Amino acid sequence: MKQRTAPVPFEGVTVDALPDIIAYWRSAGVLPPQLVTGHRLIDREHRFLIDAIANLQRVCKSVADFEDCNSCGHMQQARCESNLVALLGDVFAFILDHFRNEEEIIRNSMLLVIDRAVCEAHIEDHAEIAAKVQQIVSELDTRHVVSRIRELDTLLARWVTNHIALHDMLLLRWVARYEPQFEPPDR
Repeated sequence: MKQRTAPVPFEGVTVDALPDIIAYWRSAGVLPPQLVTGHRLIDREHRFLIDAIANLQRVCKSVADFEDCNSCGHMQQARCESNLVALLGDVFAFILDHFRNEEEIIRNSMLLVIDRAVCEAHIEDHAEIAAKVQQIVSELDTRHVVSRIRELDTLLARWVTNHIALHDMLLLRWVARYEPQFEPPDR
């Protein structure tokens, strides 16, 4: 996947240079204040994503140490696979709803008229992220659950730091500044 990268609001570095900060919110399940958009619905959805990343870290007892799942017994492998499948289902359902919500904001925004390319790139990133999650789901097998966990973790971490910083912050700051009437009520 060729997900776009951009400097994120963490001292001007990209996600690959943020291991300590990312490790903290991955394990703590806390949306970094630098990525709070100010849009109630979208921030709540981003917090759900951070929770999913934290839960992903709990699927395997040692995501960082295991190359594959062969060192675990069949019962543990099945348990990890079942937990990952459930989490993937939640994440994929979330992705569809979240992207639909953001794309509705895009369609209702004058930003679409003013800078169509920015909006199209945002929507394209959504498609690429969803396609990568689908690929991870399709490649799932009992012996390589830990590999899929690492792939999903990397994807979601890049999404949080790059996609939110590059696309969501721009869109939602635009809406807050120029079109505050589009702020939906809490759902």
